[in-house]
Amino acid sequence: MPAHAGPAAGAVPFALDRHVFYWITRVIGARDRQLAGKLRPHGLRVPEWRVLAFLFSLPHSAMGDVADAAALDHTTLSRTVDRLAASGLLARLPDPADLRVTRLALTEKGRARFEAVWPVVDELSRSALALLPAGAPDLLCAALRMMREGLDRSLESGAAQDGRPAAARRGARRIR
Repeated sequence: MPAHAGPAAGAVPFALDRHVFYWITRVIGARDRQLAGKLRPHGLRVPEWRVLAFLFSLPHSAMGDVADAAALDHTTLSRTVDRLAASGLLARLPDPADLRVTRLALTEKGRARFEAVWPVVDELSRSALALLPAGAPDLLCAALRMMREGLDRSLESGAAQDGRPAAARRGARRIR
């Protein structure tokens, strides 16, 4: 049988083009490739943009929250924060309630950079959504939030079953 003929009889039923996460990955990959080119003249990379955008919306956030929202692992976030801090775009701040926690905030220069880049990012986002029917972007956001909640619940129930905290179950180190 040729390699492209499809699954053999009795194989697991799977259609890649009908798999939601396949399409999410394709869309994010295409957007990130285009976004990288648009950010380059502004001296930013995609992970840096994600951190700036999150901190613009939620200033003084803990590093762990930024890592989660920006979908960055500890090493990538640390390097990204180092670059942004060295460029004067963000500041690391102690958390007065918990000195183990590092909070991040945009500097004035960081806010200005975000505001300069936002129209470029917004234009790319609008072009990605242009073919969707009216109301679909809001529905898509709601559906993706529910998917995230489902994944969080799945993680929590799995952790409860084996008695380990959720962070330990997923093997993640908490970034503070």
